[in-house]
Amino acid sequence: MTTRLELRTALRLRLEDNGVAPLWDDATLNEAIAAAVRAYGVAAPRQVATGVTVPAGATKVATGVTLDPDRIARVTDAAGIWVPPWPPWEDRPGQRSPGQAWRWWSDELILAEPAASSGAGIWTIEHLTGRTPPAADGDAIDVFAGDEEIVFAYAQAAALARRAVEDAKRGLRTDAAARAEAAREEAERVLGRRGRRARMVRG
Repeated sequence: MTTRLELRTALRLRLEDNGVAPLWDDATLNEAIAAAVRAYGVAAPRQVATGVTVPAGATKVATGVTLDPDRIARVTDAAGIWVPPWPPWEDRPGQRSPGQAWRWWSDELILAEPAASSGAGIWTIEHLTGRTPPAADGDAIDVFAGDEEIVFAYAQAAALARRAVEDAKRGLRTDAAARAEAAREEAERVLGRRGRRARMVRG
């Protein structure tokens, strides 16, 4: 796996900034890499399984975890039985019992019925989450194998976009903004070929 140091070194070479007085310091390029990883995570989120302890009879469980309900893919109880999202009974009018179901609010798992003893225990919440930027030079970039070029191009775009802003403040006319846009477009072309889409905040 590519580390932050390896990506930053390659980024300097791409930016032609490996002289004795570089335009970008390490901290700035690290920030660009972090922005790139976050942008990549929009298109290729990480798949995570979070365990939640659900006691028998519970209808509401405070989990301490804040999730986006739209990013929850699947919920199973402690017996491994799939639990549908709330409400599952709208398409079954006249059904006497709605059956078990879940919804998520803030950090709480809310159930339609008290948890059965047979399903009490550790419930599994399968959900999508963003990518975590590396915190140290030796940390690997959080990326699917083969997608390193996407993060690389986004990092280049972020670094050049920041340079363009700084040049504009100094009244300088450079090609940094155009180069940033070209790098961003290259990242999105690769994403398109892989069937993924992401949007990076400009500037």
